[in-house]
Amino acid sequence: MKKMVVTILSAFAMLATGMAIGYLFDFLIPSLKTEYANTALYRSMDDPMMYLFFFQPFVVCGTLVWGWTRIKDQFTGSTGSKALQVALIMFFLTVIPGMLMTFSSFKVSVVATVTWTVMGFFQVLAASLVFIKMSK
Repeated sequence: MKKMVVTILSAFAMLATGMAIGYLFDFLIPSLKTEYANTALYRSMDDPMMYLFFFQPFVVCGTLVWGWTRIKDQFTGSTGSKALQVALIMFFLTVIPGMLMTFSSFKVSVVATVTWTVMGFFQVLAASLVFIKMSK
């Protein structure tokens, strides 16, 4: 039961961080909003398939919490230090390859790809902070 609560709270942290950073980038780089409005490339927010976008953090955090229970003894330092280590591992194992595949396969701008890469790192960092803090 505790793992489920940790997963849900971590996922909400990941989702909130992603949304906050997304709004920040939309504000700082207005051309992103225009790019996202291109329904030839992106689904409309009215499309029911977009619910999967909001489900993704729960899948990621469930995997992270499951993995953390198996490898947590490998990490030392404070909660922040451990979270940073986990975030960097996830960043290099999943975010960077995923963004390379995205950029090479889809007609998305470099700016969108870079912002998603930055967002991915901070999302994993936020989730890691929550589940490591709660796993003590």
